Amino acid sequence: MTFSMEFLLSICMIGIIALSLFQRKEEVAGFRLKMRSNLKDNFRKFLKDKSFLIITIPFFLVLFTSVYSADIQYTLERLRIKIPFLLLPFAFFSLPNLEKKDLQKVLFFQVLLACVAAIGVGVNYLIDFDAITNHISKGGSIPTPGNHIRFSLILAFSVIAGASLLWNRHDAGKDRDQIIFSFERPLYILMTLFLFVFMHVLSVRSGLLVLYLSIGLLLVRYIFFSRRYLIGLLAMVGLMVLPVVAYKTVPSFKTKLGYMQYDLQMYFAGKGANYSDAERLTSLQAGLEVGNSNRWLGVGAGDLRQAIKDKYKKDFPNITRRMPHNQFITIYAGTGLVGLFFFTFSFFYPVVKHRRFVNAMFLTINAIIFFSFMMESTIENAVGIAFYLLYLLLILRHLSPR
Repeated sequence: MTFSMEFLLSICMIGIIALSLFQRKEEVAGFRLKMRSNLKDNFRKFLKDKSFLIITIPFFLVLFTSVYSADIQYTLERLRIKIPFLLLPFAFFSLPNLEKKDLQKVLFFQVLLACVAAIGVGVNYLIDFDAITNHISKGGSIPTPGNHIRFSLILAFSVIAGASLLWNRHDAGKDRDQIIFSFERPLYILMTLFLFVFMHVLSVRSGLLVLYLSIGLLLVRYIFFSRRYLIGLLAMVGLMVLPVVAYKTVPSFKTKLGYMQYDLQMYFAGKGANYSDAERLTSLQAGLEVGNSNRWLGVGAGDLRQAIKDKYKKDFPNITRRMPHNQFITIYAGTGLVGLFFFTFSFFYPVVKHRRFVNAMFLTINAIIFFSFMMESTIENAVGIAFYLLYLLLILRHLSPR
């Protein structure tokens, strides 16, 4: 498919990189492109900025394991997937300073697009309600644009982005010029509530769990900085009650939880073959065993697919093969404890550097990705990497003016 998601993401990435390398030079006959005059200066400063530089580590982990990976084709595929970690940090570092209002425009566009996509998915669900609900009861999911888990993660971030926009408008007493239209606040409320409710209709457990954990973390942050313990406690109680309300009122949510309970019963009874959750749990076991066989350096990112295939063939022949549904286990199996250490360090360093966890949206994108790591190998495909790096680097650029 010519205009696939990966194709569009590649075009956007090339465009951002080109902006960091070239600039227009006006001439009598028009204009031409030339290398940026400050390119060397930007690169020199980039090498000194550890917050941006350290984000490149996931690419170099794959590059390092290519030395002892036998499957050259799969190794090159892994390098291609991870190349945004090498190029985008410098590209975003080279951008002009990103003001708060500019970041809010990006977040608004994100929330708006999420609402449009959610409406389309919802209409399609209503058109074929009975068939899709029956599909959910058998472990399926509501059809979404692309992978339903990645879609739910994007919706989870959009919910918190909408709440952030509303909070900033609510807190605009000393900056009233932020409010451009009188209907802004009702619009933000409507879009945020719609996306929150729709996520329960969509009933992707990974996305919902990530959403609730992220909201809980933000509430802890709010209580810590505001010292409003009673309000925070009531909000926590409300957060715990909401899933119960959803279970009683949303059919797809209730159906999904019912299937999950049945699925886990089958797994613990030793009858988990071809059940969704059982396959996920088996993938974790297989990934850990592959990692344990090469504890320090792993089997190599390029040989991981074949190692997992061999493990299933030997120990789980009756279960559908899946790559590990956990990013940390995937890193461990492919690059060992050494790679896992560097990967974990590269993930948390930008968060704690200069107390950037104080910023709610920067904490949110990292929390959503971290929690998703526990249930998915989020950054092993182009969409997951693009989502993570886009908002990580945008918000980091906003927090690191030059």
